[in-house]
Amino acid sequence: MAEENARFFREMLSLYYAHRSYNTRYYAALGLTSGQPKVLNVLFEEEGYLQKDLAARCRVEPATMTSLLAKMEKQDMIKKETVYVSGGKRAYAIYLTDHGRKLAHQVSEKAAQADRIALEGMTPEEASQLITLMQKARKNIEGKLEGTWEEHWKSL
Repeated sequence: MAEENARFFREMLSLYYAHRSYNTRYYAALGLTSGQPKVLNVLFEEEGYLQKDLAARCRVEPATMTSLLAKMEKQDMIKKETVYVSGGKRAYAIYLTDHGRKLAHQVSEKAAQADRIALEGMTPEEASQLITLMQKARKNIEGKLEGTWEEHWKSL
């Protein structure tokens, strides 16, 4: 079983890096830096996240999200709208600009293309099974984390 675990780990890392490498060159050609494609993709699926919730959804530290969003705002990819949350506290909801939406669409298309390539040669049933098994493996690991992923991330 130890050999299977090591093989699983190597294959997961290899898949991650292959997928990332395939997309990174394209993202760089669009002028995107590390972290920006993830933010664009999340906002493309659903806009209006509060800044702190967007950080959690993207699995980055709030300070990292602050600097990412500042740069993206300067590049006209996102806009912040002031909202008031419980207790009358001020927060920012994040939305894509037209330019950001165009980039987000391109990011989404490129990621989908990488997914199609990764699943080539598999039947739809095999692809579905693979995704289900990957989700199960992720949930197994997440179930062993004490506290939230953010707390775990900070402990590393």
